[in-house]
Amino acid sequence: MSHAASAGTNRLTVTVAEDHPVMREGLAALLAGEGGFTVVGQAGSARETRALVERTPPQVLVMDLMLAEDDGLALIKDLVTLYPELRIVVFSLHPEDVYAERCLRAGAHGYVMKREPVATLFRAIRDTAAGGIAISPRVSASVLGALTGHGRRSTGAEAQLTDRELQVFRLVGHALPTRIIAEKLGVSIKTVEAHRENIKNKLGLDSAAALTARAAHWIREHGGG
Repeated sequence: MSHAASAGTNRLTVTVAEDHPVMREGLAALLAGEGGFTVVGQAGSARETRALVERTPPQVLVMDLMLAEDDGLALIKDLVTLYPELRIVVFSLHPEDVYAERCLRAGAHGYVMKREPVATLFRAIRDTAAGGIAISPRVSASVLGALTGHGRRSTGAEAQLTDRELQVFRLVGHALPTRIIAEKLGVSIKTVEAHRENIKNKLGLDSAAALTARAAHWIREHGGG
């Protein structure tokens, strides 16, 4: 993989993947105006992101965790397998206690909440491009502790779900039927049904309606769209 480079400069090349056009264009403009970055691509979906990274490989991909109904964890795993030199910074509204460790385990190199100052994101891009790991101070100790086998893992109910269960949970929250969820994830309907049962058990829910309501509420609370 050969990274795209800005001719005659030492700017870091960055691709932005974000499904909300205003956010995507605004972030790209901020990066371009910073002086040390060149935005070489913008994408609004997982498919567009894969195509852009293949066509014009950036040094750093800044991506939202959820691109519409596409799951960012699966995208991260695919990209780091295909492009091991690519550095990935997740820039997300989603709760750190549920997702930061998952993203790092999937292969991301940084996780920054959108509530952080933009300077934090700039620093994360530079740090990851230099070979480091960048996560916000609020969770650095707990996430790194979990990754090294020390420290206490999050005890929130949703945090107990596996990556695949969390994928199913989100799609249930979007009111998608089991058949469509199975198609999106490339698994059988029986597999999705089994995941739904496991999720209900872990969250202490007694019906499909309760699961749908819980998942929809979680999406509203955490910006899971």
